[in-house]
Amino acid sequence: MMFAAKLNQIIVILATIQTEILKMSATVSTIDTDITELTADVAALTTTTGGAVALIDGFAAQLAAAQAAALAAGATPEQLSELTALHTSITAQTAALAAAVTANTPAAAPAAPVPPPPAAA
Repeated sequence: MMFAAKLNQIIVILATIQTEILKMSATVSTIDTDITELTADVAALTTTTGGAVALIDGFAAQLAAAQAAALAAGATPEQLSELTALHTSITAQTAALAAAVTANTPAAAPAAPVPPPPAAA
């Protein structure tokens, strides 16, 4: 009789462990899904931010090239003063945007310390 009672206790404990494992498995699955979604969000944001920076930098470069071509064709700096001011403004705003992104990007978490190997006995 004692053996049957102990066996029943073990069965109950195993059933409880199995239930907890199933709960943890569901939680891990949810976390995996969340990580996948977060990774996609970060990739989209990175792509969007990179695209915006490339667009702004490209426009500023095209404007500078147009100014140089106009000067080479005989335009005076006075005639191009509004374009020069626009180029200066775009460059400054791009720098301000880059500084804001940098200032509001959290620093990477420091690496976890590696524990020393166990001492030899």
